[in-house]
Amino acid sequence: MNRRERTIRKIVAWATALLFHRVEVRQRHGLTASGSQLANSSHFGGFTDPLVLIRAMDRVPRFVARDVIWNYPVVRNILNWVGAIPVHKSDDGGPSSNDQMFRSTYEALGENDLVTIFPEGITVDDPRIAHIKTGSARIALGARASGVENILLLSAGIHYENKAALRSKVFIDIGYPIDLDEWVSLHVAPGEPQDASNRDAVVALTTEMEQHLRWAAPDFEDWVTARNLSAASDVALRQALGSKASIGHGDKERLARLLDEASDEPKKAVVETMELYQTEIDALGVSDEMFVAGLGTKWAFLWNIVKDIVIGLLLLPFAVIGIVVNAIPMALVWLIGRLKVDDAVMATIKPLGAIFVYVVTWGFWLWRAWASGGVEIFAAMFILMPFYLFAVIALVERITLLARGIRTLVRSRSIKDVYEQVHEDRKAVVEAVVLAA
Repeated sequence: MNRRERTIRKIVAWATALLFHRVEVRQRHGLTASGSQLANSSHFGGFTDPLVLIRAMDRVPRFVARDVIWNYPVVRNILNWVGAIPVHKSDDGGPSSNDQMFRSTYEALGENDLVTIFPEGITVDDPRIAHIKTGSARIALGARASGVENILLLSAGIHYENKAALRSKVFIDIGYPIDLDEWVSLHVAPGEPQDASNRDAVVALTTEMEQHLRWAAPDFEDWVTARNLSAASDVALRQALGSKASIGHGDKERLARLLDEASDEPKKAVVETMELYQTEIDALGVSDEMFVAGLGTKWAFLWNIVKDIVIGLLLLPFAVIGIVVNAIPMALVWLIGRLKVDDAVMATIKPLGAIFVYVVTWGFWLWRAWASGGVEIFAAMFILMPFYLFAVIALVERITLLARGIRTLVRSRSIKDVYEQVHEDRKAVVEAVVLAA
């Protein structure tokens, strides 16, 4: 990567560390590092999707984005800096020709760039892929016809634990390649056009790319099914790997997709048993991880409480400074989260708002540090401010765990019989997963 790309990656790494508790990537080593590549990505998270893709891929992709975004001066400069390519949608009015977009994507692929497109055309609120449009196939075939060789088509599925919340988890699954030259040799008869004018070829390639994207991305019937299959996968994996194992969000999502392919009755059993078990552990105020770590043993809870208190005390001085420095942006982000908008909209405005208010606030404090203390104080603040913020985040997460542990410890004195029933219901979840998988 050149200096510009390294700078972009560093900024995005900081932003995603702020927005997400964990970012997981499944991708063959070096898959997106070089060559002419066109990646189709799911589009569940609005503005957040390009951020996590830049974080996940081996180089900074060139995104195809709606041209109306270029109407905003600051955003226009950012899009130009990252090399985005504007595309026009008829819904936006004005001229309908996308000739310039096609030429730009052909040139980018001809320069061995990685071009990324959101072929659904919209940000999707449902937990499944919408039918993709033909633009991606037309770009691929058109670029090949213009002389670009060895184009590799990829799919990128983005799995958000909760796309409308900050500090959740995200898993990006990249792969499912299609060698375009090989595909054309197999699906386009000799003598037929091999470019975007061949409607049958465009439709066939679009269909195959959509299937590959469904393999990579969340593709569930509804959010209830998606949540329960993902949660049941977490329970079953923890049962198989042990209570101390760290269960990756990506592992959960991959098993959940496998369960979703089961026949109706086994899948229904997984959903129903998980709903019952989830209701019970919610009533106890614990997560599955805490439950298997020793819910029936109060000494285990006491140890967790002591550990959380010690860590909290170590973090407290830094967190207090972090609260003072970041009080205004934290309040503004909280207010943004209270807006009554769709999750897809929230997934855009909340991270954008968070990044903007924190950058402005930190800029103010750095200016004050420079004015009052010179370069030494400025450098110290520049290094410490992110640490102060993450200390606040870590302390809040520890307090949440501590409150859960104390509540469970108190309640467990009088509901011992309930524990045995919860254990049985958890076992039923694991058995249902095994049968469905």
